[in-house]
Amino acid sequence: MIWCLHGFLGRGEDWDFLRDAGFDIRAPSLFGGDALDSVRPSPADALLGYSMGARLALQVMQEHAVARAVFVSTGIAPPEPGRMELDETWARRFESDEPWESLIDSWNRQAVFGGRVNPLQRNEGDYDRKKLAAALRDWSSAVLHTNVDAITVPTLWIAGQLDRKYADAALRASERLSKAELWICPDAGHRVPWQQPERFIARLREFL
Repeated sequence: MIWCLHGFLGRGEDWDFLRDAGFDIRAPSLFGGDALDSVRPSPADALLGYSMGARLALQVMQEHAVARAVFVSTGIAPPEPGRMELDETWARRFESDEPWESLIDSWNRQAVFGGRVNPLQRNEGDYDRKKLAAALRDWSSAVLHTNVDAITVPTLWIAGQLDRKYADAALRASERLSKAELWICPDAGHRVPWQQPERFIARLREFL
């Protein structure tokens, strides 16, 4: 089984394309009622995390043994000046009365997404804004710190070719670990699994 952890503004349903491809998955919705402590993989399971979900997957691995792990759009990156302040600014916007459409448009225009359209639809009714704000504060890369060197299981680090920041971060992480593989997906930015689903499925199946 693969435990799949979505990113910020994600939903468990984001991973349905893997189930449709024949993978046995569990995909909690962390903004839809599922708690992070419900993610309890067995030592025979694999763990897959995207972006914020990859940071959370690294946290889960401190408490639960897994057979393999896949990390998408994350890695070892230099400290980002002002990241905590930026996340706080976003948290306050999500807590405010700002119209959802303009807020999501602003979110998607961030440089990390490279100007590419989000292939996943985000509807306000699917979220609690307070939970989103809390995630920005509690699960920020400025808050979560993990000793990557402690990982001993096989890992696959994935980033999009057009996402230079996280391609470099994934490279640094993979170089630190003896059982690590690196895959830079062609013609993809930060949202690799949904921008190149067929390539992603093929590489995931190869790794597992």
